[in-house]
Amino acid sequence: MGLGAAVYLELRHEPAWVWVGLPIGLAIGALALARRFSTSLYLYNFTLLLVLFVAGVGITKLRTEQVRAPVISVDRGQYSVQAFVVDNVSPSADQPRLVLAPISIRGLPSDDTPVRLRVSLRPGSIEGAGIKPGDAISVFVLLNPPPSPSMPDGYDFARNAWFQGLGGVGFVPGRIEKIEAPPQGMRLKLMLALNRARWDLTETLVAQIKPGFKEGEALGGFAAAMVTGHEAYVPERLIEDMRDSGLAHILSISGVHMAVVGGFIFFFLRGAMAAMPPLALRIPVKKIAAAISIVCILVYLAISGAPAPAVRAAVVACVAFAAILFDRRALSLRALAIAALIVIALTPEVVIQPGFQMSFCATAALLALAETVKPDIREISVPLWVRAFQAALNGAKLSLVASFVATLATTPFAIAYFNRFSVYSLLSNLLEAPITAFVVMPCLALGTALAATPLGWIFLRIAGGGLWLIKEIAAWTSDLPYAVVTLSSAPGFVLAVATMGLIWVCLMRGKVRWAGLVVASSIVWWPRVAPPDIWIDPQGGNAAVRLADGAYVLRPKVRQFGFEQWTQHYGLRTLDEAARDRDYLCKGYGCVPLPSNPVKVGFWFGNKPPNDKRLAELCAASTLVVMRNPVGDWPATCSTVNRISAGDFRRLGAMELTRNEMGWAIKAAQPLRGNRYWSSPSEGDEF
Repeated sequence: MGLGAAVYLELRHEPAWVWVGLPIGLAIGALALARRFSTSLYLYNFTLLLVLFVAGVGITKLRTEQVRAPVISVDRGQYSVQAFVVDNVSPSADQPRLVLAPISIRGLPSDDTPVRLRVSLRPGSIEGAGIKPGDAISVFVLLNPPPSPSMPDGYDFARNAWFQGLGGVGFVPGRIEKIEAPPQGMRLKLMLALNRARWDLTETLVAQIKPGFKEGEALGGFAAAMVTGHEAYVPERLIEDMRDSGLAHILSISGVHMAVVGGFIFFFLRGAMAAMPPLALRIPVKKIAAAISIVCILVYLAISGAPAPAVRAAVVACVAFAAILFDRRALSLRALAIAALIVIALTPEVVIQPGFQMSFCATAALLALAETVKPDIREISVPLWVRAFQAALNGAKLSLVASFVATLATTPFAIAYFNRFSVYSLLSNLLEAPITAFVVMPCLALGTALAATPLGWIFLRIAGGGLWLIKEIAAWTSDLPYAVVTLSSAPGFVLAVATMGLIWVCLMRGKVRWAGLVVASSIVWWPRVAPPDIWIDPQGGNAAVRLADGAYVLRPKVRQFGFEQWTQHYGLRTLDEAARDRDYLCKGYGCVPLPSNPVKVGFWFGNKPPNDKRLAELCAASTLVVMRNPVGDWPATCSTVNRISAGDFRRLGAMELTRNEMGWAIKAAQPLRGNRYWSSPSEGDEF
């Protein structure tokens, strides 16, 4: 089913309903015939798999049409917007961002007005204007469609934005003005009220923890990220340390948080009710504790803002507790499969996202480990201190093995998507896990529940102390030698091969299962993709050139995100401006190759065409000229020079150029995206 969803999302053209419905009907018919007339179980199972595959395609097509909404045009870039503030989605304290629900956009009819916008602001703008979710504001915004990939086969933000309802992204250069809120629909009103309550809770957590520590605001923001999902108070340095130490998963509400909260509530309630004989003898305390845990997990999901990782974790946890209600095994691969089917049915677009793949593979690996671990034999009449020592030793051993298995299961995805491996991830997670499980999450849960009482701050300060320890662990391990190893990307299909190896290890039994490790490790030993010679930004605003020992960018302070993604993908070392100056004479918007430069490619990054003198200089020194603006009449002095200009960027997007015997081979992003709903707005004429 997940494979069907992934195939649909990777199609080059949007299929019509007939091409989706017809295979579904044929597959269902084949299944009915196999069940009625065939005695072969293999044939029935094969047709069942086929039905699930086409069902994945159909569900994803239905979801794509369901979320269909207007996308901002590239014809204009400046808009006066009146909107509701839906939520604060700042990825750190240094990058303020808001999601807006437009009330009106001047110059746009209502039918062309996007459902949601995401805007970035100057640091301090949100606090200075006192903006909270639920406020109605009026702002001047520089808006564009969601951006296309910054490199061929790169991350497609526009596709994710389509499923989130984001019809435009932009920047607010000026001040924010509050306006009187007009009437709202019931659904939006409830969403705004919930998000405002979440933001108020975020500010409460920061205010309660801040006075007790030197870096109190950062620790309060850390706590808020684990409770409400807001990272607006988390400094960028802390995020980098968490990422380099392998602890970044703590900042994103996911399986660890749901497991600790759900498990803490379940065992606390079950133990409390079991300690009261009148209850324990008359009611099924285990099932009641499981039912209450499901309710608490759903409440926690609402407080967290229901991000995709939290939804996945909540579904898995609810399936596990539901298994207790129906007298089934709570932790099993079948329960995980049911959870995966539910997630795919609700949000099929997540199957190609790293979070979905990493979380489910890690959980599958841990469940496979649980099936192989035999319970320890408990001796009779052993002194309590001996039993406590044995329990601590076994717990440490199991924690070490579990962390090791989870790290191995997620490593192929970390290498494939992020080109990095945290060397000390096992160590940092082993040190962090007991602090999070036994100190931070329980105290955060109690402190949040009691935030309005005089007792709340006590638990929050204890949680703050635990978060300080985790911060120090992250800083220490991230500063160790060779803390992060970077690897260039293998071909795209290798990740699918490695995933099949992981699934083989999880599903097979006996010694044959270990053959899957060889396949799973292919992400490391498979030959890497040969890097191209030149990278060009999707709008022609920047470019980079590869040398034998790395790569340099022509405009060091412009559009750096794409360059960073490109060098990371191919494992290239970033060279300084001195390397550029040996090959190019860059002045203003032009970069002319020097005579000693073997790469005879000139660049013009200005919005307006160069004057005749600058154009003549470019043509005299180049065999290929790249410019982001329309050329018009190509002068006679440039008749032997090839060119890439505005029309090519509209059609091709980001480009990679590779030299060969025939000249330059071009690999472009837009043709690889195809003609889909999220790829139709052209980015080439943004300026």
